[in-house]
Amino acid sequence: MTKDETILETSRLILRSWRAADAVALFEILRDAEVVRYIADGKPFTMEKVKDFLAWAENYEKANDFCRWKVIEKSSGEIVGSGGFARLDESAEIELGFLFAKNSWGKGFATEIAGACAGYGFKKLGFREIIAITDAENTASQKVLEKIGFRPRGIEIFSGEENLVYIKKKSDD
Repeated sequence: MTKDETILETSRLILRSWRAADAVALFEILRDAEVVRYIADGKPFTMEKVKDFLAWAENYEKANDFCRWKVIEKSSGEIVGSGGFARLDESAEIELGFLFAKNSWGKGFATEIAGACAGYGFKKLGFREIIAITDAENTASQKVLEKIGFRPRGIEIFSGEENLVYIKKKSDD
């Protein structure tokens, strides 16, 4: 996959591979405490942490043909978030993840990209099932997952934390 190749496109959004040049735009999103409160350690990212993520994404995509890609808003051409897949460390399960800049909240972008990603995962990547992990308090993400056909699997422990796990199987489409 070339760096600027579009992975998928929706009516308002484009999913593409990250580039090192995206560091500043991503930093602007991930330095916001509200945006990151439910991911990783819940602390705003430093530029070093952003660069580590970009290196991870590039290497992970080369090895797996998927990662958590950048989301670009078509109308502005700006990076507004991230969406895509990663394997859980503890298992071979495929996890869907997404996040958006605060100024993009409430526009339906998460539902749009998460639904498109799930379809891509089943149709193009051959996934049989996809899970999503949310903090029990993250009701916004839970609503997105339910809108796109994910069902609660239950409370499970990942990295020592209790999380609500959702699942969608290919047969659910």
